[in-house]
Amino acid sequence: MKKTMAERQRSTDVCVIGAGISGLATAKCLRDAGFDVVVLERTGEVGGLWVFREHGYGVMRFTHINVSKQNYCFSDFPFPDDVPDFPHNTDMAKYIVDYTMQNKLNEVIRFETQARKLERQGDGWKITTVRVEDDGKGGCVEVGDEEVILSKFVAIASGHHAKPSWPKFPGQESFKGEIIHSVDYKCAISNGFVGKRVLIVGIGNSAVDAAANAITEGRCKEVHLSTRSGAWVVPNYIFGCPVDHYACRLFLWLPWKLATFIFETVLALLQGHPRKWNLNPKMHALQTQPTVSPTLVHHIQRGNLKVHPNISKMEGKRVHFTNGESIEVDHVVFCTGYHIDIPFLSDEIKQTVMDESSNSIQLYKNVFSPVIGHTLAFIGFLQPASGGILSMAETQARWFAELCRGTIRLPSKRNMENDLKDEQEMGRKRYFASARHTIQRDPIIYSDEVTAMFGAKPQFWRHPSLAWRLLVGSCGAAQYRLQGPGKWSKAYETVKSVPVTAFTHYGTLAAVIVLAFLILYVLRMLL
Repeated sequence: MKKTMAERQRSTDVCVIGAGISGLATAKCLRDAGFDVVVLERTGEVGGLWVFREHGYGVMRFTHINVSKQNYCFSDFPFPDDVPDFPHNTDMAKYIVDYTMQNKLNEVIRFETQARKLERQGDGWKITTVRVEDDGKGGCVEVGDEEVILSKFVAIASGHHAKPSWPKFPGQESFKGEIIHSVDYKCAISNGFVGKRVLIVGIGNSAVDAAANAITEGRCKEVHLSTRSGAWVVPNYIFGCPVDHYACRLFLWLPWKLATFIFETVLALLQGHPRKWNLNPKMHALQTQPTVSPTLVHHIQRGNLKVHPNISKMEGKRVHFTNGESIEVDHVVFCTGYHIDIPFLSDEIKQTVMDESSNSIQLYKNVFSPVIGHTLAFIGFLQPASGGILSMAETQARWFAELCRGTIRLPSKRNMENDLKDEQEMGRKRYFASARHTIQRDPIIYSDEVTAMFGAKPQFWRHPSLAWRLLVGSCGAAQYRLQGPGKWSKAYETVKSVPVTAFTHYGTLAAVIVLAFLILYVLRMLL
């Protein structure tokens, strides 16, 4: 028997769309604040892209996190000690499930339920949903009637890695080999690449991981990589420490041109300038999200990987590049990123929030529309310049929870619009012109700004024994649980457990000593 309209409608305080890491953090923060929460998840499991799937959206079989576990974790739920610094995707998936079960979030998640439309209704929101099933091809099919959720607040946490971006090259449609997007690349064996000739297009983290996998597991006859903008490639460890541990307030407070000079000098000393390996970056190291790989330069050095500039055209199985070179390949993998896509938004919301032509969103601090206000939050719609998105999304969720509680308020519409314009202008001046940089933010700087709005920004004077760490260490996600709403009793010891790199520690001390001597010398000369 079909349900009546009344039976197909329910009300809740907050509806969260998506049960990936951003959605789970949001649900947990809102429940901690005392709200009734419903989470909609299209698939049958939590974790979003961190769930490996044979078909469709998810990590590659061999993917490791390229941010250390101290800086890519829930702020009050550290990874177990026996998990490596850079966890495998199976470690990440288990960690997410453990977080879900410990906080009983499974009780509020409606699995295999897709948001079909989000629209305003009075002072609140109407979310039209439908039950779905996996179609076995990476998509889903509808299997039930529409249902409606009425909610005072909504958090969209469906992710910005949504719609694959496909480049277009002359002759591409007549290419005689196989062309796929990285979303469909699982591993060299699963994709039938073993012993073949492969071209990877792009030089982000997915691209270099796929190239390394094709070389090692795939034992491919040839592996090539094409990049139009080049890249600065960063190893996972610098001087024995995870590279993201060097992202500290002291470094990020430096003028970015000075900071990038220091960073580029260190990278060049460690593995040579990228031009030496034909990587030819068109930007400075801190004008883009660094590409992290412990093996890319090694494979170039050994001749296992050939790097080429942008593609000019394709003919048969032959690919031509802008420098006049050409190669023949059997498979092409486009590791060319994603477009922001939120198909369930009503036209009104979409026109207010999104600029699809530039892959940008018009949101104050990447969360709230100045026009719509605090009742609709976009959680996780930003790209970390260093470190990971998880801690950033969680601070957004905590901010949203406090706004829903009414303990704080957003700035005026005018002030939010002015701040948004200023940040966009700063981004255009700082970052290399690219669709991936429209939502780029530095995690510590960004999280400090957001947590300051609800009293959770770690203040040096309130934590004198941690002040040095807060200045020269990355400190991990738990630093944002030292104070304010949601303060965590184990935050202090967790922050102390995150190592401060010797290079930053002693380098800063040496700089202070040299500066002190210079000041004394100048004073002596003046007197």
